[in-house]
Amino acid sequence: MSKDFTTIRSKHDLGCIFMNSLVLASRSANRMRILRREGIVFEAIEAVFDDSAEAPAGVVEQNAIRIAQLKAQSVVDTFTARCQGKVILAADTMCEMHGRAMGKPRSREEAAAMLRLAFRGAHRVVTGVCITHADRAWTFFDEAFVKIEEVSEAELQKYIESDAWQGRAGGYDFADRIAHGWRVHCDGDPDTVAGLPWRRVKDFLARAEKEFQ
Repeated sequence: MSKDFTTIRSKHDLGCIFMNSLVLASRSANRMRILRREGIVFEAIEAVFDDSAEAPAGVVEQNAIRIAQLKAQSVVDTFTARCQGKVILAADTMCEMHGRAMGKPRSREEAAAMLRLAFRGAHRVVTGVCITHADRAWTFFDEAFVKIEEVSEAELQKYIESDAWQGRAGGYDFADRIAHGWRVHCDGDPDTVAGLPWRRVKDFLARAEKEFQ
């Protein structure tokens, strides 16, 4: 797994100290896109941690938070000097379909099985978040409900064979499937489904910064 980092410089400065010393413990395209959209200056560092190897177990939100904590710790441990004095932001997204916890599929068969479950009705999407700074840590989760209308077997197989499901909780990317004509509905914050509930993250960063003023 790559240990490279990417520094993103935004055109907008929100004036928040925490938001201008942010390390995203991920190179997720969706998470980086959300931060760019909000004009956040951040450094993206991929966690040296295989979250796909963490089999979902227990309460979905607790498991998502636990994996987010492991991601944050992995980045701090591996890039100690670069993380010094910075705010570390990590997140993990999981789905709960008909009472079953679903992380990222590890095979085409698993991806197809997850999507067939998703076609049966709305499912819950949970993103756990961990924010750390100066030996302090804050965790929380946000949830949304997603309904994917069933597609034909041919369309499903075409998608599965494209391998676009790889690295996606529940086997799909919300915006990508909409862009490809699937009928996908979201009750809640689409950013939560995309992997980073920005409105709640922003509130937590503002609250956490006050503790250090």
